[in-house]
Amino acid sequence: MSKIRGGIAPLDPEPEPPALLVPDLIASQVSSARGPAVAARVGIALGISITLCFLTGLISHWIQHPPTWFYWPAHPVWLYRVTQGTHVISGVVAIPLLLVKLWAVFPRLFSRPLIGNPLRMLERGSIALLVGSVIFQLVTGLFNTAQFYPWKFFFTTTHYAMSYVAVGALAIHLAVKLPIIRTALARPVMEPAAAGDDVVALDRAVAIAPDDAVPPRPRSSTSTVEPVAGQSDSKVVVEAESPPAPDRSPASPGSTPAPGRIVVPGGSPATALPENAAAHGDPSGGEKAKAVAAQRGGSIPVAQPGVSRRAVLSAAGIAAAVAGLAVAGQTIPFLRWVAVLAPRSGEGPQGLPVNRTAAAAGVGERAQDSAYRLMVDVGGVRRAFSRADLAALPQSESTLPIACVEGWSASAHWSGVRLRDLLASVGEYRSGDVRFESLESGGLYRTTELPQPHAMDASTLIALRVNGADLDLDHGYPCRLIAPNRPGVLQTKWLSTIEVLT
Repeated sequence: MSKIRGGIAPLDPEPEPPALLVPDLIASQVSSARGPAVAARVGIALGISITLCFLTGLISHWIQHPPTWFYWPAHPVWLYRVTQGTHVISGVVAIPLLLVKLWAVFPRLFSRPLIGNPLRMLERGSIALLVGSVIFQLVTGLFNTAQFYPWKFFFTTTHYAMSYVAVGALAIHLAVKLPIIRTALARPVMEPAAAGDDVVALDRAVAIAPDDAVPPRPRSSTSTVEPVAGQSDSKVVVEAESPPAPDRSPASPGSTPAPGRIVVPGGSPATALPENAAAHGDPSGGEKAKAVAAQRGGSIPVAQPGVSRRAVLSAAGIAAAVAGLAVAGQTIPFLRWVAVLAPRSGEGPQGLPVNRTAAAAGVGERAQDSAYRLMVDVGGVRRAFSRADLAALPQSESTLPIACVEGWSASAHWSGVRLRDLLASVGEYRSGDVRFESLESGGLYRTTELPQPHAMDASTLIALRVNGADLDLDHGYPCRLIAPNRPGVLQTKWLSTIEVLT
């Protein structure tokens, strides 16, 4: 508690609101819930979501297009299922958070000066780049989960490149805004007054008013002014020097303040301040604030009663949670009943979703041809296998998930020939990655490569059956690759050739 004479103690006021390049009528309608307090807190959640999305996206890209230094293990078999599910869920969660963040900072996009000094230019540029790149990433990523591509560029490489742009812009933005973020987070979330209250909501701490701004009171009387909502250390005792003038007596609790006066909320008894006190910290009015705004060529936004900051933050959290749950079920089986927005429900032939059908791949006739043969090449030794030949080899079983880059995944029980056993039946396999080719005549993933650790793993199969039945044509009949901890696009279906790379 602080004790002063003739005024109200300063409570570490927030920065003065910027002058806006909008008419006074519009500026006067700016919600007091907009601003750094909401933007900083929502920004933390948004930053975490973007970071998770970025890191898990890098993993998926490197698995599909591995750098020479990159290593991805075969176990645990569910790891890619978790990372890619996290990638999609965090991206979807970021959408409502981004909308709330933009809502909180939107009025400040119209503040003067438009360009300003180099630091402000860097700030403005980072905001434009950040907003544009993040919106691009979220929209294209969401469309990818639904396999909807209304553009001409290649999604994978473009999405990968833009992720670095988004993260770089985010880093610059954080560096520029860090002082504002720290200040906003250090202060409690303050509640604006509800609509219809006689007390004006102070959207920031009340600063010291001039000595002549506070009505005099008898020397022997003291008045305690309670804290502004959300500030536990702001209580002060006001001492006055002389009796108050009749026309400037302080307002009593429950009464209507005299014209031209602003009532500090929480006062008991309430202490009235003249209107010009607003120029010292309250954006609700004041000649000084208006003069400053005029000098800056804009309008000072007025804190309007209405929705509170806590309500906005709660709504953002609920919206993010609902959005995440609405798609999480395509990765987490027991949440499928709430996954109302998931493109894949987990249903399909033999209990598995299908991402690319045999008809779309154009392999139906060749896959069902009685003359079908799988060619296996090990060290220059080649051998052809019919499906019956494959079925005659020792059979093994594995329970592995199909985990797609679009975020959905489903576990299944597979049976067939271990890849290492099949290679050993042709020649001596010592080392090297293994290349697989599909019956498809085209497509980005008709050819894939399997790293040696996965090729040697006992759970890697040339599958002939799934969930107790022969493979459905859409699941890769007559045979397909199924390996642990791999994206679904690399689990080649409708196999035509297997070759050991040396």
